[in-house]
Amino acid sequence: MIDNKTQEAINAGQPMTIIRLAKDGSVISKEHYNMENVSLYDFQIKQLARTLLSACEKFYSNPENVKKYEAWKSARDAAEISE
Repeated sequence: MIDNKTQEAINAGQPMTIIRLAKDGSVISKEHYNMENVSLYDFQIKQLARTLLSACEKFYSNPENVKKYEAWKSARDAAEISE
């Protein structure tokens, strides 16, 4: 169920994605609204890329994070195969 404030923003044309998650963090559903209204300038894309790259480098520099990621990915891949 979408609350009134969110519905008003959607009706006004604001781009929005609503992702519903299960208690275990898995995605139940995704709803996209007004995505045709999204337009980024090149400098915004580059700034976002710099920020994400920095965060990824920091995350993967820790061997424990790499192990956790690999375990998560294996579990996810196994779940996809069984579906």
